[in-house]
This record gives sequence, C-alpha cells and structure tokens, in this order.
Amino acid sequence: MSDGGMIVLPRTHPILKSAVEHQLELAEEVKNQDPNLDSKEKKKLGALSMTFYDFETSEYKVSINPKSSSVLTVSLRLPCYSEIKDTGVTDMLEKSYGDLVVDTEKGFSVSLAFDVMDPPKPKKELVELVINLKENILTAPLLLYFNEMKSGSLTDPFNFNLRPDTKMYIVPASGRVTVALRIALDNKVDLQVAEIFLKDYKEVQRRKAGGAPPALFSINAPEEVKGESRYSPEEKHVGFLTFAVQQQQMRNPKNTAAALVNFRSFLQYHLKCSKAFFHSRMRKKVREFLKVLNRAKTDFEGETKKKAKKTASGRVFKKKAF
Repeated sequence: MSDGGMIVLPRTHPILKSAVEHQLELAEEVKNQDPNLDSKEKKKLGALSMTFYDFETSEYKVSINPKSSSVLTVSLRLPCYSEIKDTGVTDMLEKSYGDLVVDTEKGFSVSLAFDVMDPPKPKKELVELVINLKENILTAPLLLYFNEMKSGSLTDPFNFNLRPDTKMYIVPASGRVTVALRIALDNKVDLQVAEIFLKDYKEVQRRKAGGAPPALFSINAPEEVKGESRYSPEEKHVGFLTFAVQQQQMRNPKNTAAALVNFRSFLQYHLKCSKAFFHSRMRKKVREFLKVLNRAKTDFEGETKKKAKKTASGRVFKKKAF
C-alpha cells in the first residue's frame, strides 16, 4: 500500500490474521457438517503450534491442541510490556478484551484464549481484537496522555523503550502532547539517509497531509527531552524525531497513536529501500564504466592489434618489411 511513492506498512501481522481466521472457519465447517457422515470423511480440528516474529522484536505464538480442548491460545511477547503495563495497558486489556485474557504463557507478556467451536464474539470482531493486540498495547500510553490533554489535566512525562534501538518520550503540555523518538541507527550513512528521507517526508506531509502533526528530525536532543545527550556508550549514532500532536490531530486519536508507534518501523523499512535503490544505481553506473573501459582496451603496449588476413586454407599473410 503506497501514498505518493511512500509505502505504508500493514498495521497487523498477516500470518496471525490468516491463522486465526482459518481456525474459526474450520471450526464452523466442523459444526455444520452432516452428522451422518462416516468418521473418516468428517472434518476435524487439527493440532496447531506456530511461532513467528514482528516489528519491535515482538514474538507471537498461536497454538491449539484438539485432543484436550478446542481452545485457541494466542500469546504475545513484547520486550517493553513491563515498562508500559501500568500506563493504560492493564485498563485497556480489561475494557477491550475482558475474559479473553488468560494466565500468561511462560516466556510471553500476555495471552488470549477462546473456544473456536463456541466463539465469545462475532468472527470479524474477534479476529480484529486478536490481530490488533500488539498495536492496542503500544498505543495505550499515548491514548492515556491524549485523553488527559483533552480533559486539561497534565501529568509527568513518560518514556519507554519502544525497541532496543528506539526510546519513546511522551511529554504533555498545554494544548499539545510532544512525542519524541530517540533513534539509534547502525552507522553514519543511515543517519544521513534518514535526514534526507525525513526532509522529503516533511515536504510530502506539508503538501498532502495538512492535518498531520509537524515532524522534526535532528541530531541533538529537542528541548522537550532535557538531559538527553547526543551519544551514549552503547549507541554512537543517534537522532531525535519529534512530533507535536495538537488538538486538530485528536479527531481520531486511535489512528494518530497507531501512526506514531509504527513510524519507527516505517522509517527503518524506507531506509533499507533507499539504500537498496542507491546500490542498484551504483551497480548500473559501474557496469557502464566497465563497458567504456572494455572499448578502450589496447594490446601490445598500447598499439591496437591488427586483424591478420587469412587464405581459405587458413594460411596467414604477413607483410615483409623492406
């Protein structure tokens, strides 16, 4: 999915969506099949245990064991969960997921479970809840601060590690909430490419997305993030990306919060695409240079090799010098 040449990454994991939908459809077929069918012809729920990964170094596990029950369990491991669970996440899980939340599977942050043979909610609603679990958790702190700004109450700034290489700062102020991302990039080249990309992003934003929060990228820490140095011993190449979320972006706070937490992955993806494009252009130019060099090749210490004349039998004529 693209907008003006920039690709917008999907907000949910396609494998998770496919797995949950398939299990619900299979369970529906099992319930609705003819009871008079032979046992060999009857459809049955199959065992399932799959693990896959997503952005923010998160991990999913989807499992079901039809021999013991028809309960499908979806577990999510999110490294930053312990930092944000008390900042709106626990309340969000109770309100949005309720009884779907079960005892957490070992090694994971949160687990959901439901009976596929007797789903507690309509299929579409249930699938949407499950596949949006990670996004709902990550956006909960932002939505909490957005709601407090609307009500006029200001709380202390909050920060957490969105990814091992990215720290998010939420700084409330009168009439706005400043969201800053402290990004550690692999090398100085990435930092320069990111700066060029974000300048172009700002121009696209100005022309096509007048309602989007203004963005600013800088090497030095912004005023809202006091006490943050440019570098740290572990992260030698750091940049700060700042968004000022104002009242006009609060018309749809959920989408605004989702765009902010997903922007780091969006940036990383376009950095990789930009570098791949640069490399392809460089390789193309090198091939052109090699063609020029091949055409300029000479033999015999700079003298162009002359084509020898041959007879039909293969004998070579040589001109004698007089």
